[in-house]
Amino acid sequence: MIQKVYFKAEHLKSKLDKIIPSIQDNISKEEVEKYWINYEPVKKPIFAISEDGSINKKFYLGFYLFSVAGYAYGQDLNKNEYESQIAEVDISVIKASERIDSYFRLLMFLCELKALLTLAKKVKPELLILDGTLSSKFIISAPKTNWFTKKEFSGKLAELSGELIKDIKPILYDYDIASFSDEIVEKVIKLIPERLDTKPQRDILEAILSKLAYFEYFLLLYELFYELDWKPYIIGIGKTSTDTQIFNASVPDMRIFYKYTDTNGYSIPKYVSMENKAKTQEWEFSEIFEKVEKEKAVALKEVSIQYFYTRYKDTRNVFLIEVYENPEGETIKPETIMDYLTYLSPSGYPFYLIKADKDVRITKDDMELIENIIGLKYEITGREELI
Repeated sequence: MIQKVYFKAEHLKSKLDKIIPSIQDNISKEEVEKYWINYEPVKKPIFAISEDGSINKKFYLGFYLFSVAGYAYGQDLNKNEYESQIAEVDISVIKASERIDSYFRLLMFLCELKALLTLAKKVKPELLILDGTLSSKFIISAPKTNWFTKKEFSGKLAELSGELIKDIKPILYDYDIASFSDEIVEKVIKLIPERLDTKPQRDILEAILSKLAYFEYFLLLYELFYELDWKPYIIGIGKTSTDTQIFNASVPDMRIFYKYTDTNGYSIPKYVSMENKAKTQEWEFSEIFEKVEKEKAVALKEVSIQYFYTRYKDTRNVFLIEVYENPEGETIKPETIMDYLTYLSPSGYPFYLIKADKDVRITKDDMELIENIIGLKYEITGREELI
């Protein structure tokens, strides 16, 4: 069978040029340059911290073992180093296996955000750099009850989860993920029989914990944008993008700028349409969250984000930059961001993000060690007969 795959690969190679998306004929270099502003950045020192996250998982018959982590790193102007690490290892009995990545991605984003905020509040840098775009942090699917259990407890579980939000707030920074703390888990287990007239099964427990993690994430997201008292600049850096708002072409704007620009500079800034993202992506604020934290839910929907594409280091790469426009602070200019990134990027990409990516990565070897520590090495996976 594998020989057939190789044969198909050779066949594909012969027609690859016709398949890979090409720039439309009606887009010219002159048209692209109308949107491009040449600028040669100069190194501008700044105290910044960056963050990144990682996920790894292993399936066993009936459940997943998973690990998620977040890491933040930065240096001040005297080259003193600072870091923060957040991580969780747990078991998931999620039944909607097609949603597993959405669920674990939520938990990873939560770890990233906790690591960033924990460090930021401690050292108060001038610039916060998030891995990926800022707008992507909003597009997180709210975990549904039927991801975990087929029983109809949706309304009661949501109500119970909403009431537990107030219990999460005081311990947000006392635990890695507050909703997974023994304190919260024990409280939920005690409440389940009383509210649902059922035993505290793992799937029902996890359905509640997943909702609490979702609430916790948005509480921290609100803190990032509205409650930091020293008002740092906040940007996100995307290495890829599928957005086509500028040229409305069959290929992304990023690829068009990559092909038709060869100077350092940036595209004319535009605003992220959060409304459009809400329509096209699975972006959803839980009704319970809005009832319990109405002001914060409304404020998060009104976050203003500006974006532009940039090449700032005489490299091939074009990056997507998203900038938070703080209503109480000064809007940072694209040229200033490019100056900062030039200082932070000896090899073309911010060193802090490169370090965060390497240090946070949960490898296959890490998962095997976790598996051995927990005692799951010989747990059945359902694939034993194929070995």
